[in-house]
Amino acid sequence: MRHSGRDTARVLRRALQLTVVAVTLAGLGCQIKLVADYDEITDRSVTALQREFELFFIDVERNLYTPDAVYDNYIGFYDEVRAELSVIRVRAAARPKNEITVEQLDLVAQNVDNLEELHKLGFESPEELEPLRAAFQQSFQAILTLELAKKRGQ
Repeated sequence: MRHSGRDTARVLRRALQLTVVAVTLAGLGCQIKLVADYDEITDRSVTALQREFELFFIDVERNLYTPDAVYDNYIGFYDEVRAELSVIRVRAAARPKNEITVEQLDLVAQNVDNLEELHKLGFESPEELEPLRAAFQQSFQAILTLELAKKRGQ
């Protein structure tokens, strides 16, 4: 039995179609991970650190026009949050494909340095504190948004 060129082309076309489908299905089973998996400890640690900052801003604002708001009374706070940031950062850096979280934590650390310098100069009004508080909230929200996206597998 002889096959025409048309039959050969049809068989070849069908084989190529099946190959495309097979490769596509195989690819669906292999997910490319561009970021680290969710880390519950990072999530909880960042949330706890964000709480510390909220308490700091509440306390400074409450004591703003008193000697209790001066920088010297908050040196322990700055030491504590730097230590916490360092612990969280080391953990984040130890996890493969976690560079975004590490960069975000580095930005928070830079903002701690900036906040400390401003505090040394002295805060003058609640209005001065609000953009600082908002900046830290946004930083922590970005870190937590990424962690929660990791948890959902996005």
